[in-house]
Amino acid sequence: MRNAALSYLRWLLPVFTLITCSIMWVDVPVAQWMHANSTTWSHAIGTALDYAGQSHWVLGYSALVGIALWRKRNAIARNHLLWFASVAISGIIANIIKVIAGRPRPPLAIESGIVSWEPLNWHMEFLWHSFPSGHATTGLCIAVMGSALYPRLAPLMWTLGIGIAISRIVLNVHYVSDVMVGSMIGASVAFAMKKRLTPIDSHGSPG
Repeated sequence: MRNAALSYLRWLLPVFTLITCSIMWVDVPVAQWMHANSTTWSHAIGTALDYAGQSHWVLGYSALVGIALWRKRNAIARNHLLWFASVAISGIIANIIKVIAGRPRPPLAIESGIVSWEPLNWHMEFLWHSFPSGHATTGLCIAVMGSALYPRLAPLMWTLGIGIAISRIVLNVHYVSDVMVGSMIGASVAFAMKKRLTPIDSHGSPG
């Protein structure tokens, strides 16, 4: 137990340091650079990925498969409901932190010079919900769980998931650290759910 705790701390410390460094020295300069160098193409690609990364798509699909196959293919149905749970749980966690953290999004920094966090001020406005990125949580759930459920599509799932996360920086609606933390939340919940998946053989039966 002690070794596990030490291993966890060794992993947590560098990650915390990286996030802190990003908040202090990387986030605002990157946001300013993205604002100054935005192009029609980057905006179009970012918008498409923004649309693809909206959680209702994967929530709806996984719930539909779970319900439709519950009697005939229970293992497949259960696995898709675990995918649903990973997106829902990580999204709820991210949204709770957003409201508590009260971090202004990049447009407020660029247009009004507002960069200071206002934790526990319970802002309900979109522009104060920067940290962490909800799209990044969904993106990493797609990458981890989607590739586990559809191994042949793993490259596509990871490309799509990471692309969704990066699109938040490209569109300048999130800072780098927002995406990092959102990705960590999504990946952590998804890997936890992945351990509960039922192995499926090529015929769709439990392995």
